Amino acid sequence: MSVLRAIFRFFYEIFFGCSHGHLTRIFTLQDETYRVCLDCGVHIPYSPVSMRPLSGRELRRMRAARAGELKIVPAGVSAAPLQSAERKSSVA
Repeated sequence: MSVLRAIFRFFYEIFFGCSHGHLTRIFTLQDETYRVCLDCGVHIPYSPVSMRPLSGRELRRMRAARAGELKIVPAGVSAAPLQSAERKSSVA
């Protein structure tokens, strides 16, 4: 029975990947809270407030908030040209 179970696990991991069944405790290093899968080594981000895994959407929002405010300027509006046509340099 043990052999059949091992064969089943082997093919299961080939088709579906790691199930992340063996996880470490929750770590917080450099303002990141996560757990690590002991089988494959992947970091699973956690919320320090709710103590549950973060979804991809929550993770992107958290990283965007940490990066700072992003200002989007419409393409038709430009601040100032870098160099006007009249002021060409005469470097030969």
